[in-house]
Amino acid sequence: MKVKYTKSFTSAAKHLNGKELKSLQKAISGVKAANVIHEISDCRKLVGYDHVYRIRVGSRRAFFTFHVEVVGDTVFFRYLVPRGQAYDRHMQDLLRTADKE
Repeated sequence: MKVKYTKSFTSAAKHLNGKELKSLQKAISGVKAANVIHEISDCRKLVGYDHVYRIRVGSRRAFFTFHVEVVGDTVFFRYLVPRGQAYDRHMQDLLRTADKE
């Protein structure tokens, strides 16, 4: 699969320590190697959304949108946030907006 990142995601990834950074790199390489969304390990579709998924990376959650395009499959990583912030109201509003795009 193709992978794209938002500026917010890459900025959050820069602040990870060694172990979490390696886990994130492993998760992203797993996404790139996958042929379908169900092959991605530890990936869950969020309830109430059409295109938003999350991958658990240590104590953080990587949220991404997945749209099947005419040309191919693209995974667009949008947010990388700590678990405590992952499911608060502000993040839910951001994910709803991303889901509609």
